[in-house]
Amino acid sequence: MMKLSYLLLVLVVAVLAGFGLGAFLNQAPLSTAEGQKSQEPEEPTTFKCVQMNSGWATIAEQGNAVSKTPLFTWNSEEFGDNWTPENRCYEVTRRLNVFVGKNGGKLSNLSLTPGQLNGLTVVCVVNQQSACTNDSLLFTLSQKNAATPRTAIAKITDFSQGKANAKEIDEEGYPQYFPLKGLVNFSGSW
Repeated sequence: MMKLSYLLLVLVVAVLAGFGLGAFLNQAPLSTAEGQKSQEPEEPTTFKCVQMNSGWATIAEQGNAVSKTPLFTWNSEEFGDNWTPENRCYEVTRRLNVFVGKNGGKLSNLSLTPGQLNGLTVVCVVNQQSACTNDSLLFTLSQKNAATPRTAIAKITDFSQGKANAKEIDEEGYPQYFPLKGLVNFSGSW
């Protein structure tokens, strides 16, 4: 009798455990708090060189969204026949895609900063506030902009955000970083 009671008890526990395990395995996925959407991964940001009214421009795309204004416009002829505005547009756009691609398609943690390479004033894309190197070179500033590189980057930043005037920038002290994410403002279409 004791063996039968024990066997019955083991059977009841096994059935209950089976139901409990089945209920556990068939649970709906855990959801976020009421009223909150689950975070979907951000689509990667890519860049494209496009012809505009008066020349060439680099724009950003993220899924179906396109930057409201260009990140960069290319019109300087001072770099010679090998570096026409069109060539500069395509090369800088390619470099941006490489930098952002290495960062998982995200703009976060990437910044523009001025620097000196090979005696030229340049703009680099850096991660976590590092310095300009040949590996982080984005483009060379024109002679006009090389005298005030921080102001030139601030003008780029303001232009990309649709602002007409650059803020006052202190050219002293070194280095200064301009978050790349702040340059891109997306809308539904170009």
